[in-house]
Amino acid sequence: MKKNIYEELEIILLSTYCNILVDILKRHKSLSLIKTITFSYLLKKNKYMKSSVYTTSNKNDVVLKCLSLLSGLFKDYNDNIPYIIKAIHLLIDSKVLTEESGELIYSEQVVTEVESSFIHLAIKESKRYSDMQFLKEVVKNV
Repeated sequence: MKKNIYEELEIILLSTYCNILVDILKRHKSLSLIKTITFSYLLKKNKYMKSSVYTTSNKNDVVLKCLSLLSGLFKDYNDNIPYIIKAIHLLIDSKVLTEESGELIYSEQVVTEVESSFIHLAIKESKRYSDMQFLKEVVKNV
């Protein structure tokens, strides 16, 4: 019985992350693996919070403000990474996503309207960061 609960939990987490990943890459077309993992986790956490600390009206250092939401969540962030990677693998296997040189790309040619949420604004702004610079900021904030 206990094994079934863990299997069900994994299925729910993988399904949640698959939806989040497709949403991110539909909106932003492509994003590095490192940034995709981090923003997937932040979007999942944001989905279950009642309110966000920041809004789209915040314009200065949007990426750094977004990454500050990771503060104190190091263990939870690390616990979620395997599920995000499994979801990415499932989406690549099913040809929803492709991977080229560490960049994840949404395979469909459908472009969706970009919702102006704080995290999606941070994703857009993060494209100006190198992966190394972005990862340093992630580590600094968790």
